[in-house]
Amino acid sequence: MSTFAVFGMTAATALADARKSTKNTKPSGRIGVPPIEITLEEWIEAVQRNADAIMAGEKVKQLSALFDTPQYAQQFIDLAKRSGACRDLKIRCKAALLDEKGKKILSPKTRMPVIGWADWTPETHKAA
Repeated sequence: MSTFAVFGMTAATALADARKSTKNTKPSGRIGVPPIEITLEEWIEAVQRNADAIMAGEKVKQLSALFDTPQYAQQFIDLAKRSGACRDLKIRCKAALLDEKGKKILSPKTRMPVIGWADWTPETHKAA
């Protein structure tokens, strides 16, 4: 069962997100007039500004595929660090989510524990 993945942000991921979210038009400033298309150079500048803002922010994404063991996820982190700028790289595992008191959160509909991504640390997940 694959339960480990790497979450964080890399420069390449930030640039890809910025390309998707940056518009190629700007408002004309007048009501009833269609938006004005911007030049390629202006769009590239806007994409770079958005990518820099994403890298400076706190949002993280799942960067890797699912792994069977945390060692493979650690290898992915090492590779990502060598390949370029990155931040907040963490290994997360699928586990039952806990509330502030450390009790499992139960689904109100099924009364089963809610499964989600939790930060993985070797100290808390040692084999018995």
